[in-house]
Amino acid sequence: MSSFNFKFAAVATLTYTLLASAAVPHKRSTEWLQQNGPAAKALNDQYASLTPNSTCNDSGALACIDGEFATCYEGKYLMWPCASGWECAAIPNEWSSGTTTTCDSTGDISWRFAQAGISETKRSLPSAKRSTEWLQQNGPAAHALNDQYASLTTSSSCSGGVACIGGQYATCNDGRWFTWPCPNDWTCAAIPNEWSEGTTTTCDSTGDISWRFAQAGISES
Repeated sequence: MSSFNFKFAAVATLTYTLLASAAVPHKRSTEWLQQNGPAAKALNDQYASLTPNSTCNDSGALACIDGEFATCYEGKYLMWPCASGWECAAIPNEWSSGTTTTCDSTGDISWRFAQAGISETKRSLPSAKRSTEWLQQNGPAAHALNDQYASLTTSSSCSGGVACIGGQYATCNDGRWFTWPCPNDWTCAAIPNEWSEGTTTTCDSTGDISWRFAQAGISES
């Protein structure tokens, strides 16, 4: 295991162009979930046909296979299990147009699809609720992880886990880091969870990252 405790793996997929942005471009809205819900459901239907032996052609492409997070590398999928109680899914974005393929809590996945008006029969709505208290509790740990990520380069050694390197999402395989650019104006960061204890290392919109840390009372300069 690497010197860091990487508990959660998550990443977004839309395009592969990384653009920096510090402003919050949108607000959270049910309208975004409703607009993006059908595309997310269509992706999940596609993922359901994949197996660990499925081949792939687009290096760096992401998918969910048997509930695990998967990336395409040299014609085959490399897979990582999600954290306990989490699963991989395409979810509708809540801040902007598009979808995110990620490990997420089953509660958040069901809540997003319910808000989008789409039935996800295999998941039940969460008993927990989103809260600022979770963000405040988890903020310091996420901030500490981002400070650790800032010291990493693609030449850093590793023995497992995920990280952010130079704003890109990184996974450790065979002792070395493999990186993928985040989509559009997104960047990689450890963010405080909003539904439960812990942090998530993920590609996320700069708006959502800034909002979460602001709600946690932490300045991410």
